[in-house]
Amino acid sequence: MESTKVSENPFIDRIDNFKNIIQDCNISFLIGSGLSVPFMGTLGGIETWLTGLEENKEISNELKDYIKASLYKSYFEVAMKGNVDIENFNYDNDAVCSTCSRPSELAETYSSYKDFYKTINQILYERRSNTVNKQVNIFTTNIDIFSEKIIEDLSLHFNDGFNGIFKKQFQLSNFKKSFYQKSLHYDNIAEIPVFNLLKIHGSVTWKSRNGIIEFAGLDILKDVISKIEEVELLGDLLEILEMSNKKWDETKTNLTIEEIIEEAMKHDPIPSTENFIKAYEQLQVVNPTKDKFRDTTFNKTYYEMLRLYANELEKENSVLFIMGFSMADEHIRDITFRAIKSNPTLKVFICSYTTEAKDITENLNQDKIDLTNFHNVELLNFVEKFDLSKINELLFIPLLDNIQLKKYDNQK
Repeated sequence: MESTKVSENPFIDRIDNFKNIIQDCNISFLIGSGLSVPFMGTLGGIETWLTGLEENKEISNELKDYIKASLYKSYFEVAMKGNVDIENFNYDNDAVCSTCSRPSELAETYSSYKDFYKTINQILYERRSNTVNKQVNIFTTNIDIFSEKIIEDLSLHFNDGFNGIFKKQFQLSNFKKSFYQKSLHYDNIAEIPVFNLLKIHGSVTWKSRNGIIEFAGLDILKDVISKIEEVELLGDLLEILEMSNKKWDETKTNLTIEEIIEEAMKHDPIPSTENFIKAYEQLQVVNPTKDKFRDTTFNKTYYEMLRLYANELEKENSVLFIMGFSMADEHIRDITFRAIKSNPTLKVFICSYTTEAKDITENLNQDKIDLTNFHNVELLNFVEKFDLSKINELLFIPLLDNIQLKKYDNQK
């Protein structure tokens, strides 16, 4: 199938329909790691490798820790380390950051998020109905700080679950708060758009203390970086990403945990990785293994946010846009389709990066889900490389233009 050109907008004849949906519905987004590409990456086999390592009973604990540290380090470097650059990035002053490791990719990803939040915020301002609030729920499995950074850079209002100044603590009750602006002279009150940012898989900015999630900034992440440097002074860790790419290029097959173990056994002496692993495991993020949680506090927080996600989808006249998310998380997939089956007023749009949508359909097939059986779900796979930039250009920006044009026409 040939790629659809950006100039050939497949949504142009349906903008009025999208406008009616977004004007009158409770709005939620489910976003995944695909939205933070090209700056952030993933380590595709990490869950399989870590699970296989945990199940191996034949190798020594010392070797197992060395391999675990190598896997953690590789995953950390592709999915987390770049948050330091995000925090320091100033798009308005230097769209290309000279101190960043991948400046053009960072600028591109930042720009896409910025356009998204600016556009959705303006759409909320233009909502014609007073029966629905001016709030949007952003449910995300991303652990990066793109959303917080850009919402703050744009001076928008958001709830991220934290409250406090000197000791910011996370509580679910901090969500769903509304903001209102009162005029100085006549006391007119207007609701201000608000983004509820729910990071289902945790965040690199979270820490756990005495059973409570607290805000840590990037302190823990920076500590992990320093511990990696200490280990590498003692001896090299395995370059898992490099090994995986080489294996795929040569054989078109995936790297196995057995091959990783074989390579690790060649290293002698094995450096101590205890401090690095201890620092890494302070990060309050979903662990990429079958046993996703090592912290009961985070376990509880995870399921509380999933319950809030389910509640939002059960509301009458709701719309959910799924973007950059392949439906691989079994818990989220199950909750989403239970709501789809039970709530006929819920409309779900799944944005696929490719027209083939192979990753999405394969994950849905695990639960024997055929999208053609659901009247209220639509797979948006009309465009090749349908990333956030194209979603903005082809859907949300034309939608805002349509809303503003109709408003102008009505005021004539």
